[in-house]
Amino acid sequence: MSTQLSIAFGESPDPAVKVVTLTGEMDEISLETLKNQMDPVLNDSAIKAVIFDLQNLSFINSKGIGYLVAVHTHLAKDHRKLLLARAQEAVMDVISLVGLTSIIPHFESPEKAFQGAL
Repeated sequence: MSTQLSIAFGESPDPAVKVVTLTGEMDEISLETLKNQMDPVLNDSAIKAVIFDLQNLSFINSKGIGYLVAVHTHLAKDHRKLLLARAQEAVMDVISLVGLTSIIPHFESPEKAFQGAL
């Protein structure tokens, strides 16, 4: 199984909302790269919400789920938000199975997630 994960930071209508597109697989090997690239965003108090666009994420395992929970917790302590958008069916199945949708909202598009971030 490949463990490639690419991370792209997109534009948002509001600079306080960061859109992050994840492509590939989120597992224990790829998480280190993700953490290194996300830490400056998560530690920037001007960022009020982070949207993970998961349209091109093909795989997530328990370590990836754990990371999503850690990001949510980190942001929530400062009344900031993590939102998910466009998860593929296989990824959404895992996210739903562990009950993550009860704490992290999922939207059908980054645009709808952006509205949820406001």
